[in-house]
Amino acid sequence: GVSALGLIGGAVWAYFKQQQTLESRVATTGSVVELATQVTQRSSIFCPVVEFTTVTGEKTRFTSEFGSRPAGHKIGQSVNVRYEAADPQKAEIESPTNRWLVPLILGFMGVIAGCMGAVFLGFYGLGISP
Repeated sequence: GVSALGLIGGAVWAYFKQQQTLESRVATTGSVVELATQVTQRSSIFCPVVEFTTVTGEKTRFTSEFGSRPAGHKIGQSVNVRYEAADPQKAEIESPTNRWLVPLILGFMGVIAGCMGAVFLGFYGLGISP
């Protein structure tokens, strides 16, 4: 019950925090220059390495935190980027997936926790032990 509400509240907070972060950043266009391989416990994922030019003319390169298998981007592909003016290394590809991923995961976990809580309350309320 309480943990489910906390997770759902966290999802809402994460969404608005993500929106605020993206809107406070500078929008520009970059180009995928490389696909970095990150090895996870089960397999490896491909994270796009993006190069862009800041409003001050500084060339900057960053590796996206969001990777996939198979690779979701191609070398040479043009992508929308948002970066912090004070620290261009703090950049990310702007996409609906990146904007919604963390809030969706937290919201999903909250719904599952809520359902589990309801199931356990239902069992105990009826005097049945699961």
